[in-house]
This record gives sequence, structure tokens and C-alpha cells, in this order.
Amino acid sequence: MHTKVFLIIIAIGVGLSSPALGDNAGLGISGAVDLYGGFGNNGPSQFDVLREAELIVYSPADYLFDGRLGMAAHLEGGDYFFELHEAFLSSSKLIPRSRVKVGQFFLGVGRLNQIHRHDWAFITAPKAHTRFFDQEGVLDLGVEFGTLFPLPFFLDLTVGVTSGRKYGHVHGGGSTPRVPTHYLRLVTYADLAQSSGFQVGLNYLGRVANDGTKKFMLGLDLVGKWRDNQRLAFLLQSEAWYRAETPPGNPVEREFSVYLYPQYGFTDSLYLGLRGDLLVNMDSNEVDHNIVPTLSWKPSEFTIFRAAYNFQGTRRSGVVTAASNYAELQAIFMLGAHPAHIF
Repeated sequence: MHTKVFLIIIAIGVGLSSPALGDNAGLGISGAVDLYGGFGNNGPSQFDVLREAELIVYSPADYLFDGRLGMAAHLEGGDYFFELHEAFLSSSKLIPRSRVKVGQFFLGVGRLNQIHRHDWAFITAPKAHTRFFDQEGVLDLGVEFGTLFPLPFFLDLTVGVTSGRKYGHVHGGGSTPRVPTHYLRLVTYADLAQSSGFQVGLNYLGRVANDGTKKFMLGLDLVGKWRDNQRLAFLLQSEAWYRAETPPGNPVEREFSVYLYPQYGFTDSLYLGLRGDLLVNMDSNEVDHNIVPTLSWKPSEFTIFRAAYNFQGTRRSGVVTAASNYAELQAIFMLGAHPAHIF
């Protein structure tokens, strides 16, 4: 059922992008397909998974607002579950130096949560993301406002409030929280030589779930890109998050997680990166760690092929309690001009 619905939507998208319709007043159609395979010790054991297929339709709605509709199908339980990822209006013309977004969208916090999974620099999410957000990202229905301060240096503030009915990978409506999800992000950016740059973001997120569980999160993310002409010579990306959850009638549960991903570009199309993840339960002293070397080949901006190997382990009081090693393969191809993401 879900597969048929998604195929119908793909057909509609192809029809909308037909040359016979002209430029559709700025209408853009973009598709992305993510193929995944993994095999190893205590890890995934499939080499033939269509992990995700995504379709995005975007266009100016009028002279003030832009609209976006994003749909995706994920493999779950042997079939593809169709869901609406994004459906929002946005504008950068209502208020000088400011942005407004209303509808359903991925929350504007952190680094990975604002980027579609097929645009990540690695195959699967680090522990810092899967534990505190989701395998892909947190989306919800609400409003987000951003403004660039009139200062001699770059300083941008984003604040958002969403219904809180969705947190993590939630299908359907979810439950109404006692306090809606609310967040803010403060970002600064510095230009470097040869079109290079470095960005640092400070993040806060809070909510109180329907059962009274309080969530408090603080995060730091950074990304640096050093270019040699058009080649991305070096990429440095990292996020660190602290989370405190307080279930009703129970003590606070505290966790800290961080990942670091340096990547070197040998050529315009060949890249080698090494990601290290760390997840610390601050109450039980249990530590999860993950080392992931990743090789990426990008023959063009529309195709990406990756190979990675995961070394995962769990330690409690210095003793290894669990371990797994597995290889991963990924192939991504895109159709149409993909909307630009943040730096």
C-alpha cells in the first residue's frame, strides 16, 4: 500500500517537471535514492536495501513566501513506509535580515538534524545523533524564526517552537506534550582564505513529554571547510551534546555524547574520513565508542558511492561488555537540482 502511494507521488513529480510545463514559475523537482548494504559481526546483514527514496517539490508561493513539500519512503517491516517530511512556507522578505518558517520541518538545531541523510558526509548517524535525536532527524509542526544581528561580525540566532507531538522517528500524530518542544541556536561564522570557512553553533532544546518526563539538552556543533580552488581539501565536522532527562518521580538521567569527523580530499572526487563517536552514561559510567573509517567517491554532484567499516564497543568500569564490527556500502543518486543546504 505505502509503496503504491509513493510510486504515484513520484509519477506526479515527473509529470510536474515535464518540459511541456515550462519553468512552472520557479517550480523545482528533486529526487534522491539511498541504497545501503551492511554485513559483519553482530551488525547489519543485508547488501540489497533501498534505505530511502525522497521527493522534494519547491517553489515561490508568491512574491513574499517560498514553499516546500518533501516526501520520503523508508523500508520498514518488508515494505516501504511513506511519510511526509517537510511541508512549510518560509520567507526572508517579511523582516529585514530575518527568516520565518511555518509548517512541518526538521528542527533547526545542531548540524546533522538540518541536513537530509543522503547529504551527510558518512553513511550512518553517529551515536551523538541516534541517541539524542534519531537515525535520521527530528521533525515537527511549528514555527521557526531566525535573524542575523546587525554587527560587524556574523552572528545569527534561530528560535523555534513546535507542537512536540513528534520527537524521534514517530509515525502518526504522537502524543501531546505538557510543554511543547522549544529550541534556540546561536551561530557565528568566519571566512578563511580561498573560499574556506569555519562555523560554530551553540544549541538548546527543551520539552516536557505527555508523561511528565522533562528533557533538557545543550549542544555545540562546528564545521570547517578548507578548499584548494574547487577541491574540498579538508573537512572537519563535530557535534557534542549533553542531555538530562527527568522521569516523574525518578532522579535525573544524564548522558554526554560527541563525534569528530575529519575528512581529507585526495582529488575533486575521492575523499577519506575517520569518524570517532563517544556516548557516556554519566550515572552508570557506561561508555559506548565507535570508530568508522569512510571512503567516498563522488564522480559528480549527483552520484556518491561510499564504503565504511564500523568498530563498535561498550565498556562498563573499563571492562568491554559488547563489541561488533561490520562493513557498510552506500550508493546515492539524485535527480534534478537539489535545494541548497546550510554551509
